[in-house]
Amino acid sequence: MLEFLKESTFRANDVFFRALNILKKHYISVAGLCFLLFVTNNLSTYLAIYLSDMTGSGIRFLLLLIFVILFFGLQLVLIKRAILLAKNIEKTELRFYIPSTKQFLHFIFGLLSYSLITGLAYLVCAILCMPLLYIGVKMDTIAYEINPLLTGVIMMFILIRISFFPFFILENNYGFIRSIKLSIAFTRGNTINLLILMAILASTYVGQLFFEYMDYSIFAKIMSAINTFVIIPSVSLVLAVAYVDMIREYKGSDDPELLKNII
Repeated sequence: MLEFLKESTFRANDVFFRALNILKKHYISVAGLCFLLFVTNNLSTYLAIYLSDMTGSGIRFLLLLIFVILFFGLQLVLIKRAILLAKNIEKTELRFYIPSTKQFLHFIFGLLSYSLITGLAYLVCAILCMPLLYIGVKMDTIAYEINPLLTGVIMMFILIRISFFPFFILENNYGFIRSIKLSIAFTRGNTINLLILMAILASTYVGQLFFEYMDYSIFAKIMSAINTFVIIPSVSLVLAVAYVDMIREYKGSDDPELLKNII
């Protein structure tokens, strides 16, 4: 078991440093897309507050629709850019980066599916936690501490298993259901590697929270800068490098059965 964890850690580190190497060579394009996502998100929030009392519901809905399309469209462009860079394709025509309407809609359906699964997981966890009332655990503790924590842990593993569904949508033009099934089959046996990879990515954010809690403002700002200028731009590249590596190792069907690949 220790040898397995050692090998998993090594593979996760290898993916992370290869992604950083790609980021170093193409920092402007990748970080530029992340900056556009940041600006789009904050501009939409600002306009929602500023225009809330000045415009009708029809105009607000139209603006919401525009910003949703722009924000998630930029995310898909970033993922496509990361995939091409992970495959050592540095230049290609602009039209290859722009997602089709079908790809965009299936991406949104995939996100909605994850939200639905989150709600179902929360409900199931709430039911499973109910017996704790009979051993003296307070309802508030269950509702605001135990249940959210249990749901969060479950959804973290689910997120790891389905996190590659946008890649299959963009690469193969598959529907969101087939893409989710492929992501689950694709990550089977790689959960530990991906978990370690996510832990590496999250470590600087955890460090930032720790230094903020301990009131070490200088160290907190350093960690915040690392998160902003290194970790956030590298997330898509890390996933893309892991995706390209695992696609070479995948021996399963291109339309796998869901239940056979969950565990």
